[in-house]
Amino acid sequence: MQEFKRINARILILILLLLPIFLVVIINLLRIQVIEGKAYVEKVAEKFPKVKVENIPLYRGAILDRNGKEIAVSIPTISVYAFPRLINNRDELIMRLSAVLNVPEKDIAQRVNSDKKFVWIAQNLEKEYTNLVLRVIRETDNVHAIGIQEDFKRFYPHGHLASNTLGFVGKDGDGLEGLEYAFNDMLKGRVVKKFFFAGGKMALEPYEEESLKTDDVRTTLDIGVQTLVEDVRDQIVKTWNPKRVAILVMDVENGDILAITTYPYYNPNEYWKYKRWHMRNYTVTDIFEPGSTVKPFFIGYAMDKGYVKENYATDIGKYIEVYGRYVKDVHEYKYLTIDQILVKSSNIGTIKIAKYMSRKDVEELFKLLHMDASFGVLPGEAKPKLPHFGYPANILYASIGQGFAINLLNLCAAYVALATNKIVKPRIALHENPQVIRERVFSDRTFAWLKKNLINVVEEGTARLAKSDYFYIAGKTGTSQKFDFEAGKYSREKLVTYFVGFFPATNPRFVAGIMVDEPKGPNPYGGTVPAPYFRELVERVAAYYRLQPDKPGYPISYSSRKD
Repeated sequence: MQEFKRINARILILILLLLPIFLVVIINLLRIQVIEGKAYVEKVAEKFPKVKVENIPLYRGAILDRNGKEIAVSIPTISVYAFPRLINNRDELIMRLSAVLNVPEKDIAQRVNSDKKFVWIAQNLEKEYTNLVLRVIRETDNVHAIGIQEDFKRFYPHGHLASNTLGFVGKDGDGLEGLEYAFNDMLKGRVVKKFFFAGGKMALEPYEEESLKTDDVRTTLDIGVQTLVEDVRDQIVKTWNPKRVAILVMDVENGDILAITTYPYYNPNEYWKYKRWHMRNYTVTDIFEPGSTVKPFFIGYAMDKGYVKENYATDIGKYIEVYGRYVKDVHEYKYLTIDQILVKSSNIGTIKIAKYMSRKDVEELFKLLHMDASFGVLPGEAKPKLPHFGYPANILYASIGQGFAINLLNLCAAYVALATNKIVKPRIALHENPQVIRERVFSDRTFAWLKKNLINVVEEGTARLAKSDYFYIAGKTGTSQKFDFEAGKYSREKLVTYFVGFFPATNPRFVAGIMVDEPKGPNPYGGTVPAPYFRELVERVAAYYRLQPDKPGYPISYSSRKD
């Protein structure tokens, strides 16, 4: 009996000693099979000379315009892979693949003669190559060394159209710029790990066809408007040879961006051939001093505050001193009414009105117009750069668009307030809800006065070259000097020119802005560079949407187009 107890005690001690070891084994098995199963398999696979694990991105959702037309899609392709150490008949293989794929022999030779155990010979080829490649593989006895993987390639059917807005996709299937980057989580297809081995391939993790579905993104862009806006851009580039151009067209009711284009631009199908600065969306990424385009806001705000009234008038003279610096008008005036100050774009008259305004007034004005912050609508949006308005000189210079900088999107959004008396958040995707940020920016009386005089800017003021025979256009020219940091002063040669406005002015539907940076030619100002092209843009957009002219004497019989 005593002996039996001693045996049981030994067994118990043995069990207690072995139990931790057994638990460690079980835990490791669970970790390998359940928690780190795929990673462990990959590590093991890497040790075999005839096995390779690769990440294969699957189908990516499409980007569409507002009418459902494709502007970025994924198309089926094939890629050719190889295990270089297993390749037979190398010379014949290199020669024939070079002929079939139209790839230089030296490029194929470099890949198939690689020391790596696995290489891609060619990627994202059109599927029509499949049978020819398979024939070469069979006839050179490389069935176990070379194979074909079906995959997808991002394709932009309209080439450079809206390129700086769309962006592009990298080889790993991730969006790297523009809308491709902004909506990557919605668009991106599942990435599947695949075993590639001598003679075949298989998925490391099984997947259902249903799990491969992705979302499309329907944008607010209209390919029709985008096309004609890019044509206008190309005309500006041909005539004025500028450094940069940005054009934007927005719907005033919901903030929908119908077209957005820049120069330079690129072809996202071949993005690797271009320099990075060709890919920037200058409508949002870069900020500039807006010049005289902001004068209506300062004058309107001063009227609403009661600092000046509609009967205000003042002596102008040759210049006005602003804290040790002299500011002039383009043309010399002796005396101007408040209407004339805006229509003739008088710097002196605007500064005299701005002298009534306090720091609190100006900060409130910028906040009112949402010109103190970015909207966060497009990748790379630059935030407005504002000076310290505690210094009175900064208030006076700001009234004529100097000493602060904003992008064209912010400026156009502010002009929606001049068209509809509200600020609407710009929108680039239709799945996002329209958002009115601010109602009733100006009093009804001031709003009506501003609209009347912005029409007069075009009909008889500095923007007469923007005047249309068919539509009333309301807007404002702007010319700003770029600061020369080497010289420590504003340049007289390097200018940024603007025209921003809305149309049809009697019943506004659209706001648009044209910015031309460093135009080259005689008289390169807002009234001469962008203004004439704004008229063309208005008439072509209006024709596209079949809008009825709002000037008398030009009846058109077609019905209005909503989209």
